[in-house]
Formats: sequence, C-alpha cells, structure tokens
Amino acid sequence: MPAPAPAPVRNAPHIGRPLRAADVIHGAAGELHLSGAECTACGTRIFPAAPVCPSCNAEQLKPLPLGATGTLYAYSTVHVAPAVWQVPYVIGYVDLPEGVRVFGKVAGTDGVAAGLAPDLTVRVHVEKDAAADASAAAPTYRYWFAPA
Repeated sequence: MPAPAPAPVRNAPHIGRPLRAADVIHGAAGELHLSGAECTACGTRIFPAAPVCPSCNAEQLKPLPLGATGTLYAYSTVHVAPAVWQVPYVIGYVDLPEGVRVFGKVAGTDGVAAGLAPDLTVRVHVEKDAAADASAAAPTYRYWFAPA
C-alpha cells in the first residue's frame, strides 16, 4: 500500500484565533474590535466573554469593548508543531488598556521574534474569517497581534 501524500503546509494553527460573532464589535467607522465582558458584581474583566464570572460566579456580565492597541507582556517562538503547521511562529500575551490580558499569535514577524520585547506596543487585528463556511448561521472572525 503506498504511503499517503503529505498534507499541504498551511499557516500556524491560526493566522488569528477563531472568534464567535459575540466576541467582536463593530466600531463607528466599520472597523472590528474585540469584545470582552465585565462583571457588574465584582468588576472582573475577561476575554473572551463567558456566561459566569470566573472570580465570583455571578451571572451579571456586561459587554466590554476592548482597545485596538496593547502592550506585549511576554512572547515565545514556537519551533515544533504538527507537520502541517508552518513553523516557526510567535505567540504572546498582550495587556490591553481595559485591564485584560489576551493570548494570541504575533504576526508580521515571519516567525522570528527579532524586534519584539516586553512593553512593545502592538496592534490588535480583527477580521472576518474568509475561510469559514459561507453557509454558517453567524460569521466567524479571527484576531492576532502585530507590532504597531
């Protein structure tokens, strides 16, 4: 029996993390932003939004629009991944002005962390997922970070 053909190489696990439509808001000029949640009982802020507060278990959370820029907290270059992923790629934690720390891919680095450093200002990119099934009831989105 012949060996199966290798799978085509594609981008790392995400050119941006997949999001539900509820995790995205549209700005006044049509731009897309991340949307988290804030607990009205204890003030905890989270992303992505959840039905229950992870701090106090309250169920009263309100939408929280998140900023378009943040500060790189930490990052790492991934060199080992499943065979169909393109490596290396960079992932990182970003602190947003609203007090939320978000994890995601750091794009625009060609998989090299050169030029990155903690406290670097990065931009949050959100776009509609063109690769998602067009027959889906709700659109899906993706996000990633890039040096500002």
